[in-house]
Amino acid sequence: MFKYLLCLIAAMPACVSASQTRVATDIGLTGVSIRAVTVVNADPRVLWDTLTDYNRLTAFVPGMTMSRQISAPSATAKLVEQKGEGGMLALVMPDHVILELTERPYDRIVFRSVSGWVTSMRGEWLIQGERAPVTLFYRAQITPALPPPPMLTDDYVQGEIRLRMEALAREAERRMRMSR
Repeated sequence: MFKYLLCLIAAMPACVSASQTRVATDIGLTGVSIRAVTVVNADPRVLWDTLTDYNRLTAFVPGMTMSRQISAPSATAKLVEQKGEGGMLALVMPDHVILELTERPYDRIVFRSVSGWVTSMRGEWLIQGERAPVTLFYRAQITPALPPPPMLTDDYVQGEIRLRMEALAREAERRMRMSR
């Protein structure tokens, strides 16, 4: 059995990001602050293309049930509608939101909510590095429609954000391997 597990682990694709993802949250009475960072074994363009693949995010981001760009492809500020599964994370992250995204290829996406089940959501994605591996940063300030309940812990929110960051990283790394 032990030999089988070693073979299975050895056969898994290398993923730099999984063990290097760090997430910090601050759950307050009126909102949540999130800061996350991970290392991604992909070049900035591949990671950028993954992050901005708005109509396919549901294929690789856990908990996302719908994501679609609702603005014209040539729009300066993109409008993207997203829905999630809900659950406890919905008490912090909206189940349904329309985001306005301002892109600065290939290193920054600034977003803010313009509609949805949230009072306010603002943040950014940053890509640092000129070639693989690069560092991906996520920062968000969220004011939910209702105050976060006391039973919602930083550990829970951090785990959910880590899960999503690592899924994005894995997809970018998969795309990077496919492009070689």
